[in-house]
Amino acid sequence: MNAASRCKVKIVGATGYSGGELISLLLNHPRVEITAITASSVTGPEPIHTFWPALRGMVPVPVTKEVPGEGGAEVVFVCTPHGAAMEIVPAYHQTGCVTIDLSADFRFNDPAERTGWYEGEHTAPGLCAEAVYGLPELFRGKVRGANLIANPGCYPTGAILSLYPGLKSGALKHEGVHISAASGVTGAGKKPKQNLHHPELDQNFYAYRIGKHQHLPEIVSVLRRAVEKPVSLSFVPHLLPLQRGIFYTIFAAKAKEISLKDLWALYDEAYRGEPFVRLYPLGETPTLHAVRGSNFVDISLHQDAVTGEVIFASAEDNLVKGAAGQAVQNMNVRMGFPETEGLLPIAMQREPDCVCS
Repeated sequence: MNAASRCKVKIVGATGYSGGELISLLLNHPRVEITAITASSVTGPEPIHTFWPALRGMVPVPVTKEVPGEGGAEVVFVCTPHGAAMEIVPAYHQTGCVTIDLSADFRFNDPAERTGWYEGEHTAPGLCAEAVYGLPELFRGKVRGANLIANPGCYPTGAILSLYPGLKSGALKHEGVHISAASGVTGAGKKPKQNLHHPELDQNFYAYRIGKHQHLPEIVSVLRRAVEKPVSLSFVPHLLPLQRGIFYTIFAAKAKEISLKDLWALYDEAYRGEPFVRLYPLGETPTLHAVRGSNFVDISLHQDAVTGEVIFASAEDNLVKGAAGQAVQNMNVRMGFPETEGLLPIAMQREPDCVCS
């Protein structure tokens, strides 16, 4: 597509957090026309402010009942839960439009890798091999030619970007990596649950799905493909009593003698020119406030003074770079738009209309 043209866009699953965030971002995109907004939960046309009050009067298109394959859009964003997308995506893929799926349904090239981590059999396994994992910093060239883009999970995004240059270069060991990460509650989705009830979550903090979180095989699978070597790691997620944001603390041993300064220089070379990766100077550490409402992943490198182990402290917004913002970034790359279009400047204190898948 000519970079000067506009494209017609459809959002499927507009009532969920990632769908709402996506609409908010696309309203500020100069090359996009939102032509259809749908959800499986509605029975008839409803105004968008029924679900997202902040968007009252800003979206002329109503939310209608989802009919897979309809809409005539050039780009379709599928923001449905895991398991639902695989029933919807094939209909859009057959029309030849660009489909960007924010669920986990097409993140594994081999659907067998999801077995035991996600419920049910994959109903469209043939499309898994066609899907391109939409992490532009690693797979930009493939995204440019893809008609089915699997938007990464929120936790995998920051974890993979923090580890990739060190693993790819051989500076870090490919085994014994430990990832501890804490996410805001929007990462758990919009469906009410007792443990997400405000009196239960407020002033609380805890780990969950220890050693069995569904993003663990995604991180391993993508890193293995990217660095072309086996990778083993552990991953422990935590729930923050906040609306949005992910903070990572990642531990990795050195595979060879290299100073922290030289390792930092390696990362600087790898991410120099990347519009949405910010590498902090040695001695500085990101915060959630620094990435709130933005499409940035902020990364800092540190070293344990006793063990020599490398420690990464990284941060991202789970609703933006971890979901909707990365989806827009993928659209920009695929459609030939400037990659930062609609994603800069950042919203300094963006409130959550909207979730990581």
